[in-house]
Amino acid sequence: MTTTTQQHIHAADTGTTGQDPIIRISSLQKYYGAFHALKNINLDVRKGERIVVCGPSGSGKSTIIRCINRIEQFESGSIVVDGISLGESMRNVNAVRAEVGMVFQQFNLFPHLTVLQNCMLAPMRVRGTSKKDAEIIAMKYLERVRIPEQANKYPAQLSGGQQQRVAIARALCMTPKIMLFDEPTSALDPEMVKEVLDTMISLAQEGMTMLCVTHEMGFARQVADRVIFMDTGEIIEMAKPQEFFSQPKNERTRNFLGQILNH
Repeated sequence: MTTTTQQHIHAADTGTTGQDPIIRISSLQKYYGAFHALKNINLDVRKGERIVVCGPSGSGKSTIIRCINRIEQFESGSIVVDGISLGESMRNVNAVRAEVGMVFQQFNLFPHLTVLQNCMLAPMRVRGTSKKDAEIIAMKYLERVRIPEQANKYPAQLSGGQQQRVAIARALCMTPKIMLFDEPTSALDPEMVKEVLDTMISLAQEGMTMLCVTHEMGFARQVADRVIFMDTGEIIEMAKPQEFFSQPKNERTRNFLGQILNH
């Protein structure tokens, strides 16, 4: 995609809202050695918006959301999250991370802590929440993801779908303004996918700002305000779900959808 086209997408996004976007990515460039992973990415995300990012393996989709909370550093360009610029300042990075929940492909739970302890840890350490209040918050969100009865078990005693719901509850315990999902169902058995997607759908219905990297196109149709297709480190296409699935404009998007929808 040309720089001109990307700038047009950025401008179009900006013009659709009366308030500053909660995430603004401008001219983002990311390299792994000589490999150009992200090429001049421009994207505005409005508060309460749900965006699904899809594309082939290695297209840069996970790299974008990992840059938003600086799990990955980037070479140039800027990312501003809720008015805070993700530059070199670790204070800014920590401030952003406190407001951005992240759910990974692998659940990343602490195996030596119970489900309840996993959920209590961040509010106590980052927000200075008392143990009593952290437990109340943790139980609230374990109920929210419909597994309060698992509170005193250890991660290894849970199914993959249950572990991923714990990971979502743990992120929610920080009452984040934004949730990032990096292929949250790809490590799950098919019968466990629905329970995680149902949890994500209910979050979306409550107005949570969400960026989801996923191949779950049914979820994209149901939940997304916009669907983004990436390839070779570029945003190739961005549209509302109805338009994205029924009238994709780019040949690479059409090929991708043909492969994934007919799989």
